[in-house]
Amino acid sequence: MNTRQVEYFLAVAEELNFTRAAERLFVSQTAVTQQIKALEEQLGVKLFERTKKKVVLTPAGMIFQGESRELLHHIDAIMDKVRLASSGITGAVNIGFAVGMGNTGIVDQIRHFNVNYPNIQMNFKSFSPSALLKSLKNGESDLILAPVFDEKFLEGLCYKTLDHFSLIVVLPSRHVLAGRETLTRYDLRNEKLILACTEKGELGEDRAIMRGFTAEGINPQILSKTEDIETIFFMLSANMGVTILPSYLSTPLVTRGKLNAVPLLPLGDQVRVAAVWSQENQNPSLYKILPFLQ
Repeated sequence: MNTRQVEYFLAVAEELNFTRAAERLFVSQTAVTQQIKALEEQLGVKLFERTKKKVVLTPAGMIFQGESRELLHHIDAIMDKVRLASSGITGAVNIGFAVGMGNTGIVDQIRHFNVNYPNIQMNFKSFSPSALLKSLKNGESDLILAPVFDEKFLEGLCYKTLDHFSLIVVLPSRHVLAGRETLTRYDLRNEKLILACTEKGELGEDRAIMRGFTAEGINPQILSKTEDIETIFFMLSANMGVTILPSYLSTPLVTRGKLNAVPLLPLGDQVRVAAVWSQENQNPSLYKILPFLQ
């Protein structure tokens, strides 16, 4: 059974006349008769009683008439959904993000997109920076929102810079430097640093942080390297050292009480936050959200 047979059946059922049904469908009466005959053979029932004077629906035909209308309506709805999904008006997009992105203006852009495309489902998942890139390359994420310390790690990928954030020094609230309005790398020369990066610094975060120290001839002690921000905050709260982070991570510190965030000079040292995606990704919903990320 195909939709043409159903359409032909409905035309005859409504006209109760094969000739008028054929004219309505812009086909020959023979074509209508053949399609109805084939449909009846497939169903194993007679749908019409035909005489020289009239055509009437059989009891089976009456049931099939109501069901077939619903069938065509359902098929039309499916086709509409498929077309909308193909255009990106409906669908889904998987978004990976780094810790702290919720404290940036990116969330307002996401909200604006959601208002304009409420039928596109957004699935969010938080990753460490290194896991973010892996999730993009293995297809787990369509789009990632991440800090960028070195552009070379984005080679072969598409990206759009969304914002720049200055650096802050995060340290225990009872630390002797915690009350300062600003700090320099020279002020941190004798401090133990806990760096927010992978153990081997695969994404260049540690080099970006240490570059300023090297330029001033300072060689601070590095106590630990970890991507897990909560681990860093735990160690700081235990008065084990200090760290340098992008300023968007200062917001959640306000409620912790045991930690302070102090701007790091020079303010020109900044971390870029970018939206990153693969040009090989064919998800149409991805390309609907990109114009909203600025």
